[in-house]
Amino acid sequence: MIQVTSSDYNFSKHRDIAFVPTMGNLHEGHLNLIKEAKLRSCFVVVSIFINPLQFNDANDLNNYPKSIDTDIKLLEIAGCDLVFLPDESILHDIDSIKASDQSNILCGKSRPGHFDGVLTIVNRLFNIINPKIAFFGLKDYQQFILIKNYAFEHFSDLLIIGVPTSRNIAGLALSSRNNLLSAEELSLASNIYKELYKIKTNFSLNNVDLLANVAKQNLTMLGFNVDYLDYLDAFTLNEVNSSTSTIIIAIAVYLGEIRLIDNILVNEI
Repeated sequence: MIQVTSSDYNFSKHRDIAFVPTMGNLHEGHLNLIKEAKLRSCFVVVSIFINPLQFNDANDLNNYPKSIDTDIKLLEIAGCDLVFLPDESILHDIDSIKASDQSNILCGKSRPGHFDGVLTIVNRLFNIINPKIAFFGLKDYQQFILIKNYAFEHFSDLLIIGVPTSRNIAGLALSSRNNLLSAEELSLASNIYKELYKIKTNFSLNNVDLLANVAKQNLTMLGFNVDYLDYLDAFTLNEVNSSTSTIIIAIAVYLGEIRLIDNILVNEI
């Protein structure tokens, strides 16, 4: 596996690049993105860069888990062809990108500027690496939609693929932030998906508000601080209307100081 640290590396000598951007502390969810990339018979590039632009909380940035040596070993085992390990010089003279209005809801409402930072670094990485395909996990669903729409407008030849959320046996969405939870908190966190699944199982537009309120009450009683639990059109992130075919039910909670997100799709109204 090739290791590259310089943004001046000539990525163009590799044809048909499949790109997986990460912030490291890799888990099975990241490895599943690589598996999907390898199915396309492309040259697989993974980046590891903890992007300070997308953190609006300095403590959150400082506490973000780091495991670079383990990450590199995992990438070698997964069959990654090249790992890009830029330092913060990648941010020099960077073009600041303003996210669309779709960034002002859900996670963006309580994390102002977060998605501006995400799109700013993704834009730089796309320009450096020039991939044919890029893969993103659907756990960060709002991020996926914003990046997909941005790429459609600015990188017309780039295909953005969303990969379903990877979960542990109890249903908890895999996340680097899970490493910051105690064993008791990890067990408790599985209730996030359980509540989402209850809403999906019993979903109708007539009772979804009641179901959401019950879910928020259940999680609050367990010790969660619910940031939001909302349902939107899965393709536009607008309010559900008569033309909506698929709904995303999205949630963000705090367990102690750790923020966790998840979502579930409802395909029939």
